[in-house]
Amino acid sequence: MRISPAAPAWAKPRRLLQSRHAIRGMGVLLLCILLSVGALGAMLAAPLLTMHVFDGVLQSRNGDTLLALGVAYALIVLLGGGLRYLRSALVSAATSAAGRRLQFQALGASVKGALAGDRTRGLAALRDAGEVQRLFGGAVASDLLDLMMVPAATWLLFVLHPYYGWLAIAGCVALGALGALADLTTRDLVRAASHQQARTVAALSGRLRSRDVVDGLGMLPAILRRWRPEAEQAIELGDAAHRRARAIQEIATFVSLTLQMAMICVGIWLVTYHRASPGSILASTMLAGMAASPVSRIVATWRDWSYGVVAWRRLSAFIRATDTPAPSPSPTPPVPGLQVEHLSLRTPDGLRTLVQDLDVTLAPGEVVGIRGPNGVGKSSLLRAILGIARPEAGCVRLDGEATDALPGRDGLTHRPSPIGYLPQGAQLLEGSVLDNIRRFSETAAEDAVVAAREVGAHDLIGRLTEGYATAAGHSAGLSGGQKQMVALARAFFGSPAMIVLDEPEAGLDAHLVGELRAAVARRRESGTIVLLVTHDPDSWHGIVTTWIDLSADGAWRLDTNAKGTSL
Repeated sequence: MRISPAAPAWAKPRRLLQSRHAIRGMGVLLLCILLSVGALGAMLAAPLLTMHVFDGVLQSRNGDTLLALGVAYALIVLLGGGLRYLRSALVSAATSAAGRRLQFQALGASVKGALAGDRTRGLAALRDAGEVQRLFGGAVASDLLDLMMVPAATWLLFVLHPYYGWLAIAGCVALGALGALADLTTRDLVRAASHQQARTVAALSGRLRSRDVVDGLGMLPAILRRWRPEAEQAIELGDAAHRRARAIQEIATFVSLTLQMAMICVGIWLVTYHRASPGSILASTMLAGMAASPVSRIVATWRDWSYGVVAWRRLSAFIRATDTPAPSPSPTPPVPGLQVEHLSLRTPDGLRTLVQDLDVTLAPGEVVGIRGPNGVGKSSLLRAILGIARPEAGCVRLDGEATDALPGRDGLTHRPSPIGYLPQGAQLLEGSVLDNIRRFSETAAEDAVVAAREVGAHDLIGRLTEGYATAAGHSAGLSGGQKQMVALARAFFGSPAMIVLDEPEAGLDAHLVGELRAAVARRRESGTIVLLVTHDPDSWHGIVTTWIDLSADGAWRLDTNAKGTSL
């Protein structure tokens, strides 16, 4: 029995999981800040100890004082290094975990985009997720935390003498201005280069997907000839952005070196007029370097920042575009079975209506056949009922839950899906036959064997070279009929509340079709809803309880006589 849509079964675990991620993320951030503060204190103490060594020991000429200060300096530096190492390990673990979640989100959005007919943007989303992960997986997160060093070191410089402080502020402002200049001068180039590269890769991938056609017709030279100017344009845009960023980086290096020299000159002037101690020269130089170092590192990696930000914005927009809104709560208790409520469906280009205002309710145990001429939208209707294609209007609920928000769609909820599905062309995934049948879950192999026996695939699989361990997918050498039987076993695997079959007889001989019909009949008796598309309605006579007839103008008609007569 499933929970009502007001509190779907997948919603609470998902919200709880997101809350745990948020709480864990806040805890990691707080711990990173505390470690950064500790390392900051240790690093700031080092210049002050250096100043005391320079001022105190030279005047007292006391070897014991020198030894004590030297030991203290070594301990402080070791403490600071240890804290920074712990912070680095924590940041690395946190960014890796966040990167994995981002990859899962990108993968889910890519699958949804591919199901909607947009495969190229899905591939670009996976590359963008990798770009963002590389950005924050490096030293960027540590550089952001090290920015706390800027105000702390500047404050200590003001304590030594205001001239030191103002000079450090001037240097940091100059470096920050260079960073802003790098953003202004490279932003458009980086965005254009990134978009051009994505378009170029997508175009080439799309053209090479039909490799048999390309090879058979000798089209590869022409395709490469058309691709080369587009690729060169992307490279030129990226090189132009890199040259500008590199020039600004060299200027930033010059500013950093000039700042250190200016600190020495100002320190000598202050010591000459007895306004500061000689040790302050060395301490101010070290503190100025600490203040400028995080800003300099960020300016040096500005190109990575630019590409990462562009990738993040593009990925976020794609995830939002493919995100399925949560189903609205139903004011009435859930009705067992399948409810298709005023479903309207158009072609992807929006030019033609496939189904207009389909409104049917199917009770458990009904077997519904969908028939009609080629191109009328039978497969599209199945995909809309499954929730993997967005209709123009209406909604579909299975036992009260919207089918476009069932478990497994978000990549987070690990409950098995209540739907079994056989698409056109079988579409096995890379992996073994066993992996495909049990949907890559950790379910016992015996359950996969039960599903294979049910549809009559067990003996066929047993004759394969390695049985259930035989490789499947595009790279495997299975025949069309073998793939179809494995995909049928996958659709019947487990205890789905609904099984959706798109031309299940394709590639099967008469014996296997008989096994399939018997399996559907058994599922009908057990209360499973079965939807199937067929071009041979007569073969399903006595099995199908209701027919949905589709026509080219989007009209539909229910035939409850179930005589299996062709249109």
